[in-house]
Amino acid sequence: MRRWRPLGVGERVPVRRLDDAGLAAVAASITDPAVLARYRAKVATVPGSECLWWTGAVAGRSDRERTDGGGHGRFWYAPGRVIIAHRFAFAVMNGVDALGEARLLGHRCHNPLCQRIAPDHVVVSSAAQNRREWSVQRRLPYSPLADPRGPRRRARELRDLAREDPQLVADDLARLQELLGEQLTLW
Repeated sequence: MRRWRPLGVGERVPVRRLDDAGLAAVAASITDPAVLARYRAKVATVPGSECLWWTGAVAGRSDRERTDGGGHGRFWYAPGRVIIAHRFAFAVMNGVDALGEARLLGHRCHNPLCQRIAPDHVVVSSAAQNRREWSVQRRLPYSPLADPRGPRRRARELRDLAREDPQLVADDLARLQELLGEQLTLW
């Protein structure tokens, strides 16, 4: 039997959907108080932000076949099993059946570190819908997608700041808004 060990730097996780065994493992972990406590210990509240910020591992482009460049949180929920952190949170809030049916989740905040799962904040989406939203949001100065650091670097830097002091994240977001400006919505 192969022993579980964390991945080393540069090692890649094979990309695959959750099968029945994976969904069963998620179901077991969302009812395990130790796993939930470990997950919650990696979530921080940032002053002035409606998001809940991930402070654990961050995925890069090589971790998944996605076009967003990475930056989403990664959570090891069972030995040898990793999940995008906000998908784990979605399962906690909505159940494993809802997670199994949700091929893709869309964040209205477009913050890849966000762990806030609410009906107006995270929705079941599609690749086409996500691409449409990305093409609009990347041009808006206040959007995380407009950050000149790029998604993975931004995520890693903000995650590191949140680990040190969540107020530092708020300060960085204010600095970025001052740098890029703010575009008010029409409605």
